[in-house]
Amino acid sequence: MTSEALARTGMRTAGREGARARVGLSTVDYLTLFLIGLVVVLVSLPRLRRFALRENELDAIALLSSLGQDLDASALGLREGGLGGLLAANPRHESRFEDLELLSGGRLRRHGYLFDAQQLETGEWVLRGWPWEHGRTGLGSFVYLPGAGLYGNANEDAASDGPTRPPRAEPARLGKGDWPAMRP
Repeated sequence: MTSEALARTGMRTAGREGARARVGLSTVDYLTLFLIGLVVVLVSLPRLRRFALRENELDAIALLSSLGQDLDASALGLREGGLGGLLAANPRHESRFEDLELLSGGRLRRHGYLFDAQQLETGEWVLRGWPWEHGRTGLGSFVYLPGAGLYGNANEDAASDGPTRPPRAEPARLGKGDWPAMRP
């Protein structure tokens, strides 16, 4: 081999090694990538949290609306077996709300919300839904009044939270102030 051919081969080898050396990232590059990732996580997590809370609320609204329609059609299932009886009276609920949990006292739990039926002094029934753990599983509280529809409350003060603190279903307050009518 001539010295010229050896020189070209050496240049190619040096060129390849230089290219390999340039492929690696420096400490500053790694730090920059880490900081970009951290910003993405810090921005995304709160948004994901709000999305999950909103999805739980939408599921609660859908369940109350569906049960409310059943209650409007016939309160017989509710009188005979509570919310479980109302669900059993309509076979379409089997596949739609298969992830319901029946709790003691006739309450239901689904996607971080509790549901119950309360009979008012007037004899009419009211359906209620509220967060199992305010701020963690949901925010708003909801009430369905037969013949009147669905009402919601932002529940900013966490007055409705957990098994022992359902929303107060006072028909005189529904549709006014902090309990506006909602569309399902």
